[in-house]
Amino acid sequence: AWYDAIVRSVSDITAGHEAAPAGAAAYARLRAAVEATVEDRSTSSLLVSAAGRLSVPEVASNAAVLMFGGIETTEGMITNALLHLLRHPDQLALVRADFGLLDGAIEESLRLEPGAAVVDRYATCDTVLGPASIRKGDLVTVSLTGANRDPAVFPDPDRFDVRRENARLQLAFAHGPHYCLAAHLARLETRIALQRLLERLPALRLDPEHPTAPYGLVFRKPLTLHVLWDSPA
Repeated sequence: AWYDAIVRSVSDITAGHEAAPAGAAAYARLRAAVEATVEDRSTSSLLVSAAGRLSVPEVASNAAVLMFGGIETTEGMITNALLHLLRHPDQLALVRADFGLLDGAIEESLRLEPGAAVVDRYATCDTVLGPASIRKGDLVTVSLTGANRDPAVFPDPDRFDVRRENARLQLAFAHGPHYCLAAHLARLETRIALQRLLERLPALRLDPEHPTAPYGLVFRKPLTLHVLWDSPA
């Protein structure tokens, strides 16, 4: 519940709306829980270890960020990748014939529909980017989805191609000092989830009576993904 409220607030702020008070209240409860954990130094906890180098507010802030990476974006990464495969039977057939192509399918799905579509950054110095003059301290909202569909880098950028040779150049995990620290773990989780689904659910397919699509301004995934499969005889 804390997490859902914080996600809604982040989406509202990015959309230019005022965040609902539920988000701030949820973060306050999260911070209180973190503080209680940190105060008990006898507890074996990552939070306690972090408190040796960070202030308690910094520990709480990082705990909130880890929730986004550990829940929302990973959920979105798995669900979006499954949706892409099920929407493209020809590509799914390639993967079923050779699970070695599953890594390419994941990268291609991340390129087309990253779990987080945009990221916010603050300029550390005055600079000019194309026609835009950016001053130190300005908020810059970057569209990862837009960058991932740059036709100068990805020919035919709207096509889902599990054999795309340069799909790994996608920026779904951002870039630079704020590159996702758990990118490899997220890839592994997604690979295991997809392979097990395809192995254990024969003829897995979308339910035509319940169509769906990724939804959200910042965090994007289908709200629900309805599927069908065949029971073994």
